[in-house]
Amino acid sequence: MSSNLREAVDVNVQNRNVVVGLTAVKVNPLGFRFTKGILLRTPGTLDAVPNAASVWIGMVNITADTNIETGGFPLVPGSSLFLPVEFLEGLYAISTSTDQNLAWVGV
Repeated sequence: MSSNLREAVDVNVQNRNVVVGLTAVKVNPLGFRFTKGILLRTPGTLDAVPNAASVWIGMVNITADTNIETGGFPLVPGSSLFLPVEFLEGLYAISTSTDQNLAWVGV
């Protein structure tokens, strides 16, 4: 007999849209804490307003490139990334273009 047990979470879901540009911005500026983690997503070609450039994810000194010391993790338009973390005080985003969107939802 197989069991489909699901782990429930009794917390509020938080979500935001962050405008990302040429200067690094905090992904979670209000300091929300999560139980399961956070899903980051950049709008792609099938979205109403797609991003024109990648959004790079990293720490405070992040750069929008592949620099070995500061280069971020690129999210091309239409891609997503799940991070199983509780707190994201130090997570930042940057792009090579202005007015890019980074949407996230956390549980």
